[in-house]
Amino acid sequence: MHPEVEIAPAKLNLGLKILRRRKDGYHDIVSVLQTVDLCDRLVFAPAATGETLVRCNHPDVPSGPENLVSRAVEVLRRETGDNRGVRVDLDKRIPTGAGLGGGSSNAAATLRALDRLWGLRLGPGRLSGLAAELGSDVPFFLTGGTAIATGRGERIRPVDWVDEFWYVLVYPGFPVSTARAYQNVRIGLTEGGAYGTFLDFAEKSGRICAGRLFACLGNDFLPLVEAAGSGVAPILEALAASGAVASSVSGSGSTLFGVFREAREASVAVPRVQGRGRRVYLCRYRPRR
Repeated sequence: MHPEVEIAPAKLNLGLKILRRRKDGYHDIVSVLQTVDLCDRLVFAPAATGETLVRCNHPDVPSGPENLVSRAVEVLRRETGDNRGVRVDLDKRIPTGAGLGGGSSNAAATLRALDRLWGLRLGPGRLSGLAAELGSDVPFFLTGGTAIATGRGERIRPVDWVDEFWYVLVYPGFPVSTARAYQNVRIGLTEGGAYGTFLDFAEKSGRICAGRLFACLGNDFLPLVEAAGSGVAPILEALAASGAVASSVSGSGSTLFGVFREAREASVAVPRVQGRGRRVYLCRYRPRR
């Protein structure tokens, strides 16, 4: 195996509603997931038999067996009996603890890359099953694009997306623990409200009207993120003042984003939300693989 590069894109939750807490401790959700062109970069190279080496340029990313890249390698070995060694160099560009799915995307990239490089040919069904073992949104990242996620997030229904929008992503300078966020989120009394009703129709039709989606955009985690950092409200206000047609938080936080129809408006918004330890990214949709 020669060194090979695999790209792992971030995702946005274009709305997220918590429907109920399940008996297994997870929550049933409904959300639109979409990959964007903010990406991590993974380089895979051979290592000694049975060895998994993960090296990352970000100090907060673990390099041991708790890393989702290492776990993805072990899941493949268990499934196939293949004991080849691998070294993975991870160039981390997606913020951690940000609601952008960076770790899950890295895991999916590992499954994709080693299935190809080791000649495993597991097929979409087996890969998706392994991905679901690693995390609720890992199956989505196997192909990316735009999809409606239901269940605990592992049931993926790809949908067509034909609109062009720009996204300004703002990492506010603090992470949010996904586990803690789900422990404290307030579950609404309705089955997703207008957002859920719209997605029911979108799932049946197989496509999404972006204008209608952004008109009912909402995320049940936004109040928790607003409570976690005093700078959240000014960021959302600045995005709206810059011409964002919608704004919210991705996943359980902490990344906020604004949706813009024009690149010029999005570019103007960037300096307005910079500063105070924030990281700002100007992104576009990254289509399905």
